[in-house]
Amino acid sequence: MSTPLEVTILLPCRNEAATVAICINLALAWISLRNLTGEVLVVDNASSDSSAARALTAGARVIDEPRVGYGNALRTGIQSAHGRIVIMADADNTYDLTNLDAFYDPIATNQTHDIVIGDRFALPPSRAAMSRYNHAGNWLLSTLTRTTTGLSTRDIHCGLRAFTRTTMTDLPTWSTGMEFATHMLIHAHRQYLRIAETPITLHPPAAGRNSNLHPLRDGLRHLAAIARESLRGHAPHQSTSTVRKTQRNQADDAPRSASD
Repeated sequence: MSTPLEVTILLPCRNEAATVAICINLALAWISLRNLTGEVLVVDNASSDSSAARALTAGARVIDEPRVGYGNALRTGIQSAHGRIVIMADADNTYDLTNLDAFYDPIATNQTHDIVIGDRFALPPSRAAMSRYNHAGNWLLSTLTRTTTGLSTRDIHCGLRAFTRTTMTDLPTWSTGMEFATHMLIHAHRQYLRIAETPITLHPPAAGRNSNLHPLRDGLRHLAAIARESLRGHAPHQSTSTVRKTQRNQADDAPRSASD
């Protein structure tokens, strides 16, 4: 592709035949509303249903990632995205894809942040959208991550987030499962990237949907990732703009040659 697109809406997908086309239609409508060049990219992660076929029919570009795992699907999708800005979401229609301005504008238009992540706790989700068990688990893991790494983000595990493709491909994030979401933010924090949060509403999943999340197994994987990263230590958070300002000041203070 000679001319890069402006945005890729990235949907990792495993057995979401009931909702993937809905998500694609909403995402394409937002791209059209904003008059952007863009695509919806679905990464089919070893689905055993008709997810891939329905995604193609709905107008998405579909690629295959046979290695099961949220991190595997996202890494493949980020590397394959044609858009300069990547907005990742889920294909289960629990995130509102009708208005992604709060994710796109801070990075592409205002250039005030490098990553924008949704905050599901700022606007109380319905009881059907997130169980008390899952809410407690998210709160506990997010608190542990903030305490041990210095990251200030409140909802560490929200799957609706935006970033530039090159920024994310440069991060050393190699997790294969759900802990990818934690690793992404920890490494972004250590690279002094500017992270913003924006309130979102979480919608209930479709009736009869079998979640790809395994709370105990994935919770333990998150705990292991947090433990590994905390042992590495962390630097105090500093925004990218502050780092660049410091670098400019150092350059200004440097001795000038006789030819200057």
